[in-house]
Amino acid sequence: MQYVFFDIECACVYKNVAKICAFGYCIADEQFRILKKEDILINPNGKFHLTDHGGEGLVLPYDYDDFKKFPDFKRFYPQIKALLEGENTLVFGHAAVNDVKYLNLETKRYKLPSFCFRFADTQVLYMAMTETFDRQAGLESLTQIFEIDYTPHCAADDAYATMRIAQEMCEKERCDLPALLQKYSIRFGKIENYQFSNCSSNRRTEYLREKNRLKRERGEKRAKFNDFVYGYRVRPQTDEWRGKRFSFSREIEEELPLAKGLVKEVVRRGGRYSLKLSGCNAFVEKEGDDSVRCAAAHKLLDEGKITEIYTLSEFMDKFMTEEK
Repeated sequence: MQYVFFDIECACVYKNVAKICAFGYCIADEQFRILKKEDILINPNGKFHLTDHGGEGLVLPYDYDDFKKFPDFKRFYPQIKALLEGENTLVFGHAAVNDVKYLNLETKRYKLPSFCFRFADTQVLYMAMTETFDRQAGLESLTQIFEIDYTPHCAADDAYATMRIAQEMCEKERCDLPALLQKYSIRFGKIENYQFSNCSSNRRTEYLREKNRLKRERGEKRAKFNDFVYGYRVRPQTDEWRGKRFSFSREIEEELPLAKGLVKEVVRRGGRYSLKLSGCNAFVEKEGDDSVRCAAAHKLLDEGKITEIYTLSEFMDKFMTEEK
């Protein structure tokens, strides 16, 4: 068995267009001995418009004028297809589904038959190993973790770095690559008939399922809290907090018994509760809450649109010490 690690660079990427300018690959045997490493430069038949995932300008380590000297994707298609669809071959990429998408778009652009192969993803594998499903592990960050030297965005070097990451993970787990995929229940991605699916892992599927369950529960709790606020109409017993309009962090709102009790106390003292930050002038948060809502509240405080921010303990102490 041999392993084919590949990476693609594009002159530009839009929703339904990906003009490939470089296809890099690294072929290794089961002991990660490199059998061949190559950068295939391709004329993209289009202008270069490069940005990274954050929208920032991206610079490829090539002379862009050189690409015009090479044939277009159609010429290299048979070579790339044979490489990725070879028998007794396992195909790997890092964030591979993006590169598979680019191949798919180029075959449609040049009216070529669809690719048909399975692929695994070192990003998915690393996330399954480390259970870091809340953030993606970029190629560059993993090369820093594993101390791998390479030239970023040189397609062949990216493919080589992907191979080295796979090797490092195997050495860490003391097993070969197929065993590592099996250990972490990695399901191969696939492309066929211009349709493709992503590589995935059981652990990430379980993580996402649990994350969605918790999100749904939080939504249900907030809906119940919103209904309570809209429906709670009683006369205040004092004017102590007249003019104060409170709002709470989401973490507090989702603790229904606590949140309802606090709202009742606010109303009892003549204050009001606002479900929107824009409608409040006092905000209550739990200690250490760094959520987006709390950050927005602190920004409003700096702008003078919110006059007071309490931690929950400070707010509770106020209830305990002030005359009711």
